Amino acid sequence: MKAARLHAAGDLRVEDVPSPGEPAPGWVRLKVTAAGICGSDLHNFRTGQWISRAPSVAGHEFAGEVTAVGAGVSQFAHGDRVVADSRFWCGECPACRAGLHNVCARLGFVGEVCDGGFAEET
Repeated sequence: MKAARLHAAGDLRVEDVPSPGEPAPGWVRLKVTAAGICGSDLHNFRTGQWISRAPSVAGHEFAGEVTAVGAGVSQFAHGDRVVADSRFWCGECPACRAGLHNVCARLGFVGEVCDGGFAEET
C-alpha cells in the first residue's frame, strides 16, 4: 500500500509500506476514502514538534470504509462507513476508566503516536 510517512521535520515521503493485515482484537481496519490536512499536520511537518516515532504515517482527520473487524468488535461491521476519532487514549488511567478519554493522562493523536490515515491500499 502507499502511505505518506513523516520521517522528520520537512521530510514527508510517499512510500510503499506493508498492509497492516488483520486487525487486533477490539480494532477494525479501514480503507481510507477521504482525508483532510489541517493546521496541526502542517505544524508537525514544518517543526516536527509532535513526532514521537519516525517514520510514521501522518494524518488524523480521515474517513473510510470498514474492511476487516477484529475479535470482540460489535459496534461496526464490514462495509460500514465511518469517521476516525483522532484521539488515541490509554484506556487505563483514572480519566479513561471514568469514560473521560478527552482528558487521558497519556492522550496522543492518530498520525503521531500511531499510524494515521494518509494511506491507501493499491
